[in-house]
Amino acid sequence: MRNKTVYSCSQILEQAALPVLERARKLARLEKAVRQLLPTELAAHCKALNVKNETLVLAAASPVWANRLRFAGADLIQQLRRRHSLKVTRIALKVRAETVETQRVKTSPLTLSGSSATLLAQTARTIDHPPLQEALMRLAAKTREV
Repeated sequence: MRNKTVYSCSQILEQAALPVLERARKLARLEKAVRQLLPTELAAHCKALNVKNETLVLAAASPVWANRLRFAGADLIQQLRRRHSLKVTRIALKVRAETVETQRVKTSPLTLSGSSATLLAQTARTIDHPPLQEALMRLAAKTREV
């Protein structure tokens, strides 16, 4: 027989969010612990992703940093066991490039001053190469007074 209890959407979402939030908090604590145990320059390029089946999954910013993490792995495992009682037997590494937000730069359309257009036209008239002369004349014709 089906349960006929009615729950509001907010109640269902609250119940679902609790395990997710707790897992996120655990991962944040794990990442903090890992970063504290690694050398500063290495910690800046490393992120703890997961712990599953006694395997610590780390992400590195590039293959170079992943290789350096590989060398530090045995020591990291020992320190995690000793200081945090974490049952980790191996480290899996993933390379994930650091994301950088790019912003579009607004550019104004390029304009050619009247004096520059005159100079281009004069130069074009002195050239014996017809395709180049034609291209310079077309360019000189695209002048805009500023």
